[in-house]
Amino acid sequence: MSKYFKKIKDLVLNYLKDPLLLKKWDQPDYYRVRGRGNNDNQLSVRTTRNRRHRYHYYGTSSMLIEDMFTGIMPFMIYRGVREKYPATTIPSSPEKEAIIAQGLSGRRHRTALGEGLCDFVRDAAHTLFLDGVALYEIIYKKNEAGEIESYNFELLQPFEFFRFFGNYYQFISWREAKASHTKVQIIKIPKEKILRIDFPKKFGGKRRINKILKRSWKLGQEIIPEFQMKAMEKQENTGFNANEYADASYLEIATLTKDLGWNQRQLSTNHTTEYYALLRLLRQRKVEATVRELIFAKLNEVLNGPVLNFGVQVSMDNLFSVADIEARVVKLKEGNVTFVDLFTDTSL
Repeated sequence: MSKYFKKIKDLVLNYLKDPLLLKKWDQPDYYRVRGRGNNDNQLSVRTTRNRRHRYHYYGTSSMLIEDMFTGIMPFMIYRGVREKYPATTIPSSPEKEAIIAQGLSGRRHRTALGEGLCDFVRDAAHTLFLDGVALYEIIYKKNEAGEIESYNFELLQPFEFFRFFGNYYQFISWREAKASHTKVQIIKIPKEKILRIDFPKKFGGKRRINKILKRSWKLGQEIIPEFQMKAMEKQENTGFNANEYADASYLEIATLTKDLGWNQRQLSTNHTTEYYALLRLLRQRKVEATVRELIFAKLNEVLNGPVLNFGVQVSMDNLFSVADIEARVVKLKEGNVTFVDLFTDTSL
């Protein structure tokens, strides 16, 4: 009987210590296994519950995301690419260059600066086209002299973060806490520890890219609409024309993605002429250049900000810029360039 009362007493005392069950699912050792370790300057908690909209990963919308971020940076695995697109720090500092490269890539083995930049920019662009915003917490380690000896950017899910009076706060709800083996809490993260990149406003920002993804997913979800499938089961003739339906879907997506220049992986079709196909290609290249330059600018701000303070600018030569693309648009309209040269000249 005494054991029974002792058990009740323990339950009551535990409840009085934590009446809102904020620590019910807390397992501190869980994060050591998953990579957080004992890094005491990491403030955010990595959650496992995926709150992204499902339409981002299906059909037409997934192809749009893949096509928009894949070609944004060169692939260093090919012969001659490193020499064609050299990456540098200004002023030159081999020691800082090595630290920056490793932090950007996050690979276990040693990484060159060009590889690190390509990895980070491509991943950040993927997140921008996926969510409309990329948020990272800056994690770092200093040596005894107080200098940065290693760092990395921890990607955060924007759905559980909000900004208030300049600082960021992560809200871990009961559902997230249970799924992620942590406690219910609100974590304050100073703004200087956050790298934030927003989808360019000139292309509609986060709201516009989410609208495009949602509608393109809906249009690409079905080859034959549900009402026609039901009619076919009943052997009814509704006058449905599959070719006209496919053409209408193509034209609506083309209208939705006009500013992005996406060609729906149809370089040669009956829907447009070669001239307008090249014009859309240049629009896509302009979006890629805009996003790339934005990521480089935000990255350099953080590398030289109050947390890391490396005192160097990173850059990569021979990447086409927004101005380069605008000049090629003028040449295309004037007819002073061949289509083949225009295509090859703007490909990485």
